[in-house]
Amino acid sequence: MLVSRDKLFLASLALAFALVPCAFAQMQAGDTAPFPGSARYNSGTTLPGTISGSGAIIGSVRTLNNEPVANARIVVSSPVETQPVTAQYTSNDGSFIVSGLHSGMYDVKAESGVLQAEERVQVNGGQAWVTMRMPEAKGASRQAPTGTNSTVSVQQLHVPDKAAFLVQRAQKALADDKLDDAGKYISKALAAFPEYSQALALRGVLELHAQQFDKASVDAQHAIQADPNDGMGYLVMGAILNAQEQYQDALRPLSRAETLIPGAWQSYFESGKALLHLQKFQDALQQVNRAFALTDPSNHPELHLVKGYAYMGLRTYGAALEELQEYVNQAPSGPFTASVRSTLEKIRPLAAAAVSP
Repeated sequence: MLVSRDKLFLASLALAFALVPCAFAQMQAGDTAPFPGSARYNSGTTLPGTISGSGAIIGSVRTLNNEPVANARIVVSSPVETQPVTAQYTSNDGSFIVSGLHSGMYDVKAESGVLQAEERVQVNGGQAWVTMRMPEAKGASRQAPTGTNSTVSVQQLHVPDKAAFLVQRAQKALADDKLDDAGKYISKALAAFPEYSQALALRGVLELHAQQFDKASVDAQHAIQADPNDGMGYLVMGAILNAQEQYQDALRPLSRAETLIPGAWQSYFESGKALLHLQKFQDALQQVNRAFALTDPSNHPELHLVKGYAYMGLRTYGAALEELQEYVNQAPSGPFTASVRSTLEKIRPLAAAAVSP
């Protein structure tokens, strides 16, 4: 069940985040990527498909019956420019955010199959909000909730009841932070059924927790081979590659995990971290927004941390300030709180300058 999978990764992905604290680590290292807005930052450099203003368009695409339209393509362009400013896709709840915009008028187009919706939006240096209404296709059926799995793999049908019960016990032990007990249950499950994909993935989680990356990779790969249609192995593999700073390589298994378990917020969180390190800030923001839509962010302050640094990369300092402050509020004794407080002091004048006349 996805609920148990969600609990399963609470501890492991929090640790993975601690091992690879995204832009935070870059800011602390003097010979790596500089803090956006500092003297070492090249203000004349922008990423392909991104812009460097302080405004943002926050929007939602919905049908005439107020149903969210997921994975609609959003194209933002300026009436005075011949090329689109940026393009992205809506999250599962139909929302999208386009940051880093200069003040001015923008045309926003939403496309889903043959259906389209268009709006013209004025940006004045802050946040502009828009709700786009898209007609429903004739004969279209309502989409199944993305937070559920509609199929059971062939391998899962062959799992002995004893092994499945032991994995459930291991999941509960992990959720309770009883790692030794979890390891014992996993070992017993694999003794009963050595090709149990979920048990192998769970053992990979424990090995990731212990920073035994080689062993974790072997178990994650074994899980994928044992059941290519179970997303857990791909998710664990992506988290391992992130922890090893192999960010580009991590995106492939994470993409597969998103397809197989679309309701698992951890996949989007991990891919958001990878994209942040690759300086694909708009894409990172989109992924972390999808994670926000699938879980309660108040239970996962690390989501605000990734989102805040994505906004910093886009030089949207006001939004970055809000997200980083929210991390501090939710995790006043967190592992990164002291450094985040220092970061907040650095970006406050930048955020204030962005809204000054």
